[in-house]
Amino acid sequence: MEATDKRMEATDKRMTANRTTQLLDLYPYHLRATPREMVWGGRKLEKLFGKVLPPSKLIGETWEAWDGLVIENGAHAGETLGALIARDAAAILGASMTKFPLLFKFIDAQDDLSVQVHPNDAQAQAMEHLLFGKTEAWYILQAEPNARLVFGFQRDVDRATIEASLRDKTLVSLLARVPVQTGDVIFVPAGTVHAIGKGIVLAEIQQNSDTTYRFYDWDRENKARPLHIEQSLAVTRFARITEPKIPALTIHHDAYDQTFLVACRYFALERWSVRARVALNTRARFQIIASIAGRAMIHTRGETFAIEQGETWVLPAQLGEYAIAPDDPRCELLAMRVPDLAREVIAPLAQAGFDRAQIARLGGVIPGHNDLQI
Repeated sequence: MEATDKRMEATDKRMTANRTTQLLDLYPYHLRATPREMVWGGRKLEKLFGKVLPPSKLIGETWEAWDGLVIENGAHAGETLGALIARDAAAILGASMTKFPLLFKFIDAQDDLSVQVHPNDAQAQAMEHLLFGKTEAWYILQAEPNARLVFGFQRDVDRATIEASLRDKTLVSLLARVPVQTGDVIFVPAGTVHAIGKGIVLAEIQQNSDTTYRFYDWDRENKARPLHIEQSLAVTRFARITEPKIPALTIHHDAYDQTFLVACRYFALERWSVRARVALNTRARFQIIASIAGRAMIHTRGETFAIEQGETWVLPAQLGEYAIAPDDPRCELLAMRVPDLAREVIAPLAQAGFDRAQIARLGGVIPGHNDLQI
């Protein structure tokens, strides 16, 4: 009798799971971007992408893809992406994920961001009791003449050197400055001291974490924000980082150019320059697609969805086959996902003729933080 009850209970659970899956409508989800006011922000996202921003506010970033955002279209309009994930994570994310692992933003730096650093997964779990650390990557959308950012140190240093520089207020003299221009790609593994400089607008893909430790905030008058010196020292990588920019690799297809910008275990970032209709597939894992130039149409399951410039959409894992077609002469999209590095990055690039060293550079140059060493 007890064994029969257990079999019946298991059957009930399977039926409940099937009903839950059936309640989810799987289609491309347009998320309602959330603007965030920052002391270093501006209004350029309004001009570049037509973002509706709160009046008279300095908006530093808009959160574009995140599980706390509200879906704006279709049957699930008004629900958060996280609510759908809670109902059926496999359908939305893929079989191996239970929490949305990424956060995608547009950032408008009209003043320098703080000099900061982020923990890795193990450090975030030990120090903050959070699941994710914060590794991120930047794609420069616009840079004013002479725009620069901070990326690591000018030379190898150690903890004692940094502590002394903080006491003497000479930290800035140790920081490495990197000039940037439109189209540059910077990979920022956890532990890298960095600061986005003024006059830069960029797209940022990162782990789903908002944990930031500040070393220094430029002594902003009447706008002081808390510093986190001990936490920063505990997670910082002190060695100088050479070659901070990632050389992009492009595969030319008939209908589009697929440019690999950066790849690691947490995310892959690509730019798609679409000339004609392209047949694609989610391959059982969610994808994020953002338009940075022009308008595109997504065709799937007999429906068509328009991606306007500056919009970000999430495609659920079990969507399967879909197509993207340009609706403007210039159609540029950013595509992001948690990749199968061997199958989706290394293999196609090797087949296209790129050598091992070129492919490995997509993972950066920091020892122990390159997932593409093959």
